[in-house]
Amino acid sequence: MKWKLTDFWVQLLSCTLGTVIGIILTFGTSAWIEHREQQETERTAALMVIHNLEAFCDDLEDEIEHLQAVDSLIASVQTKNEKHQTISEDSLLQFVSGILDRNFTVIDQTAENIFSSNIETWKSINSSEFIELAGKCFSAKRLMVRLLEELDTERHRLYNTYMQTVVYADKPSETIQETVARMLCSPAFCAFIKQQHDYLAGMEAGLTTFHEKIDNCKRLMEVNDDELKQFGYNE
Repeated sequence: MKWKLTDFWVQLLSCTLGTVIGIILTFGTSAWIEHREQQETERTAALMVIHNLEAFCDDLEDEIEHLQAVDSLIASVQTKNEKHQTISEDSLLQFVSGILDRNFTVIDQTAENIFSSNIETWKSINSSEFIELAGKCFSAKRLMVRLLEELDTERHRLYNTYMQTVVYADKPSETIQETVARMLCSPAFCAFIKQQHDYLAGMEAGLTTFHEKIDNCKRLMEVNDDELKQFGYNE
């Protein structure tokens, strides 16, 4: 027997099918949009974290280069002083300014604060390995910041000692040679020079570890340098 649907059933089936397709399309589109938004949120969060860490690395590299130059100059002046060799006034002036100059660096904590305190940011990232690694990077960053702050505090104390023992002393130094000689004979200056050298070694090791961890973060989230550069422009 051949079945023949009446117009009523044809219209009913057509309406039902149209409704079902409409529901599927509506929910499917919504799910797709939600998935895309989730991906974009995850991408933005990852880029924000990695860009912030790389920016801090750049600042840390600048500080390390400055300390390396000062450390090299100190070693040169100390060696020549021990061998009673003539040291140019320019080198002596650089020696004094290199030890006493304070470098004020503004550390951007925005990404770390968002990443650490905003639970939605954590939820937006599907990679638990990336979250764990980013947390370790921020912990290492806090350690480096603390070292920089401690070094700056010690340099501030040294500056006060310099003003009291050299500039405002009962018999102030009249020449740069005399100033450097007093500094090299001062236990406070000698202790700071050694401390700065030790801090430098710690920062160099920390920077190497930073680069390795950031490279792993990029690999996990498949982030490239061009994408990071563009993200930095759009901030």
